[in-house]
Amino acid sequence: MARSISEPTRAAILEAAWRLIEREGRVDIGQAAIAAEAGVSRQSIFYAFGDRTGLLTAMARHRDQQSPRLARLVEVASERRTDAGQLLDVVSAWIDYLPDVYPVAILLDAAAITDAEAKAAIEDRMIVLFRNGLVARLRSMARLGLLREGADPDRTAHVVWEICHLRAWRSLVVDCGWTPEEFKSSRLALISTFLRHET
Repeated sequence: MARSISEPTRAAILEAAWRLIEREGRVDIGQAAIAAEAGVSRQSIFYAFGDRTGLLTAMARHRDQQSPRLARLVEVASERRTDAGQLLDVVSAWIDYLPDVYPVAILLDAAAITDAEAKAAIEDRMIVLFRNGLVARLRSMARLGLLREGADPDRTAHVVWEICHLRAWRSLVVDCGWTPEEFKSSRLALISTFLRHET
């Protein structure tokens, strides 16, 4: 890239893109619209982020920097414990974090079915941040005998991922009117059924 873009300009572009996606309810917002909303040139967007994948990924990361809940999730996930309580703490912190990224992340998730750039952006945040860690954590728990007899750690991780996914949040909290607390307690109760000793 021939030019560098100042951090305030980058932030203005990211905030403008987030506002537009929330307002329009879709992720295929053109660079011209984002540039107009941010008060910059289309070239500035290219210089700052390269392609659309770079912009979408940067949007999620920018929002993450503003989220104290993400900091809590990272803190809990990095604890050097492998026990049922720690698994439930990580899931709890993940669920607390979902509302921070939901408005744009759910649109990225829907677009990811046919849009490779949206898929790359959502995988950067959701899969790398949470699902891969679940697999490793549950494998460790299985080696220590902390899972219910016969529970396969990889399949258990996939089930936990699905019941705590943005789509589950949308279905139960947004569409069915559950409270966030009801969503969290139901997820923790379901996950506890996979554990040898419920906590």
